[in-house]
Amino acid sequence: MTDNSLGWIGEHWYSGAIAKDGMLSDISLTAVRGLDPVDFVVRLGADRGMAERPPLFKDFDRLSVNLGDSVAMFGRSGEWTYVLEVERSTWHLVFLDRLGQDTLVEQGDELVCLDRFLHEHPWVCYIDAAGEVSSGEPGDSLLETAVPPRDRLGTFSALDAAMRRAGAVRDTFPGCEDPEDEDEELAKRLFAAVGEHLGLSLPRQEIELGLLPAVHLPSPV
Repeated sequence: MTDNSLGWIGEHWYSGAIAKDGMLSDISLTAVRGLDPVDFVVRLGADRGMAERPPLFKDFDRLSVNLGDSVAMFGRSGEWTYVLEVERSTWHLVFLDRLGQDTLVEQGDELVCLDRFLHEHPWVCYIDAAGEVSSGEPGDSLLETAVPPRDRLGTFSALDAAMRRAGAVRDTFPGCEDPEDEDEELAKRLFAAVGEHLGLSLPRQEIELGLLPAVHLPSPV
């Protein structure tokens, strides 16, 4: 597993480990395919002028933002624009606040969100280019949900199969010698499977050192 793989994020999802200038644990990831990074963070509430001339995360005065707001790193990985936040994702909050109205995802967009959601259950959501949604908790199948997605494009089946091969779905998860390690191992396998299948990689060193651009995202709730 290379440093650019996503598996390391899951490995530290429950650890509480601290990175002085950047992020290491409790990282929430939102990624959308084919959208400009500045345009996406503006959709999430960022000021466009600030997003076009962003400081590095390590230089951002994070104490200056209101409690409940987010200071996010953002960037591009191949076809994907990604946003990284700690403890919870602004996109998830917007999705919950505007469910059935405007979820910030337009027709044709493809989005994946792996949300630590620290004060509730961690959450996984995938929206395909047809606008179909599948969501659940780590270890859940994308297909075996309370309301199974139509999966007209076959994207849920393909990612679900990749997750199963990686042991990231509970009925294919091999378990751990110490049961207390299972949540962390499951998250590690989930992030690795999502990253490999979708062609999404992130620069671990730059994230830990806070060397990616940062933007203020106001809380939508």
